[in-house]
Amino acid sequence: MAIPPITHYKDEEPSTNDLINQAIDKEVESSKTPELKVIPVVKTDTKQANVSNIVNIFRQKMSTNTMPIDLPSVGKTVEFKEIDTKEQKELSKIALENDSRSDIMYCSMLGLINRLSCEKNFDIRDYTEFERISVTLNLQQMNKMNPEIKFTCPKCGKENSYKLDTNSMLRKFNKTYKPDMTFEVESGNRKFTFVTGWANVRNVEDFFKHYYKKYDNASKSTRESMNNLSQIEYITMFIKSVTMESLSDPDDKVTADLTQLKYYDRAQIIDCLPQSIVFDDNTGIVSKIIESYVTPMNKVFQYNDCSFCGAEQEGQMANITDFIGA
Repeated sequence: MAIPPITHYKDEEPSTNDLINQAIDKEVESSKTPELKVIPVVKTDTKQANVSNIVNIFRQKMSTNTMPIDLPSVGKTVEFKEIDTKEQKELSKIALENDSRSDIMYCSMLGLINRLSCEKNFDIRDYTEFERISVTLNLQQMNKMNPEIKFTCPKCGKENSYKLDTNSMLRKFNKTYKPDMTFEVESGNRKFTFVTGWANVRNVEDFFKHYYKKYDNASKSTRESMNNLSQIEYITMFIKSVTMESLSDPDDKVTADLTQLKYYDRAQIIDCLPQSIVFDDNTGIVSKIIESYVTPMNKVFQYNDCSFCGAEQEGQMANITDFIGA
């Protein structure tokens, strides 16, 4: 329905609502169609119809478009809002300005997740890595983020690319959740009992901050060794507690709860354990964590063949810059 031009008068300036109503009345009078569609009219004053008000109205209307996401470690569901264009641009800018550094991108994504939550005082740091990854994948699906991922073939060195299949990844990832698990390892006259579970987000954030503080001041050769060691240190974040007891005296027992400790304190406790119970290929706690958590988690992400030589590119955890297309 077309609205005719509106004339403004010096003595009396009609309100926006009056002008819209006048235009509709004229259109109705001249129309030969017996049935008219009712068009809802937004009643607003001209002086208040500024950009800020329009933005607020848009945000208010869009706030009802939310997605429920399950948080299995606490058995509840939280609603999350869509990512708006400004937030996506902010993440992209952070990635570009900081060369996609893992610690900065990790902390930035935590802040975005908290901002998108509809639950008051929600903090993803209170949950586990499973919830963080699940929320990230759900947000990617909700916001239709299926970017093109580029990788260099380790065999022929050629550049490849593929589209991220978020729906498939999310379905597979939801099946990888495991409750806490217990592993026992003997060493000499001692038995060590490890309780493992998905790493706490707050502990992983602390690990990243501590790691990059050392990384920034290290030489090139030291950085290379740190890159390898960081994978092992991340894996040990899945250890929630360790108990050492004597095989001959059940009362000779001590337990260390690692869940509330800072990264440096956790590392000291892990470092004092016999290396065999930590690194043994068959019975070591690192191999148990890789088998129970890391391998199933990595299988979630896409395997792709090199389009040039056919070599398979192993699936791996996607970087947040893959999600935002930076």
